[in-house]
Amino acid sequence: MGRILVATAMLSTLAAAPAVACGPGGSTRGGMASEPPLAVVLDAELTTAKLADADMATLKSMRAQITSLEAKKKTAAAREVEEKAMLMLGYRKPWTACGPGSFLWMKLPTPKAS
Repeated sequence: MGRILVATAMLSTLAAAPAVACGPGGSTRGGMASEPPLAVVLDAELTTAKLADADMATLKSMRAQITSLEAKKKTAAAREVEEKAMLMLGYRKPWTACGPGSFLWMKLPTPKAS
């Protein structure tokens, strides 16, 4: 009986997660899709990432590209570069049900060493 209760609670949490990701405004915020601000998560990860020098240089170059593209109002291209950089850091971009174009960054589990 206890296992069934725990499993039910877990499934309920997983089912509600996409809706919670949209925030208190429901499925959209003021009619706008919910997406993280450009490169905020990337910037936070760059301060703590433990990577080879070459990988870190690549990420910093990609971050500069994002800044340049954003200044030119090329947000879609900046998001593409951001996605590649985040993949290098072990993140994926799951889409949410908050509206067209809405997503959040999800850290992929680190494989266990055998």
